[in-house]
Amino acid sequence: MARLFVAATPPAEVIEAIGVAVALARPTAPALRWVDLARSHLTLAFLGSVEDALRAELTERLGRVARRHPPVDAVLAGVGRFGDRVLWAGVDGDLAPLAAGIRRAAQRSGVADLDPRPLRAHLTLAYARPSTEPVDLRAVMAALGELPPLAWTVDRFDLVSSVLGPQPVYAVESSWSLTGS
Repeated sequence: MARLFVAATPPAEVIEAIGVAVALARPTAPALRWVDLARSHLTLAFLGSVEDALRAELTERLGRVARRHPPVDAVLAGVGRFGDRVLWAGVDGDLAPLAAGIRRAAQRSGVADLDPRPLRAHLTLAYARPSTEPVDLRAVMAALGELPPLAWTVDRFDLVSSVLGPQPVYAVESSWSLTGS
């Protein structure tokens, strides 16, 4: 059994621009656990724990999704938060149909632990440590300032396994180019 998610990786120039903003904001929030931007990804669907026996069908169905969907234009779109625990950089673009196709493929493959929440396209920047008092993320958002509206094309997605720990370990299991029209 593996903990899996499907994600797209933004290009280096997007990560570099976020890195500049994070470098300015990081000293204002030492209580946050900042993510390693080198591992940044845009989660399209969190699949949870997936039985090994389902992997072949899941892989086949995800390949079909990639063949049906064209590349999608995306743009970095400000910063936001989920409550007082997660700080993120927003991503705009018509990613919902692709994410829905990925979710359907996972469901039809028998994936039972699928995250039911709708897509909120974002790149996670930092987490509040569970052992600390809540951090006022609005102040950190102000320190981050406006991110440049960098555009890119989401032209592929990956099936990624993750092992949780102090620093999560991610491994790309399979990749597909978006080739639909």
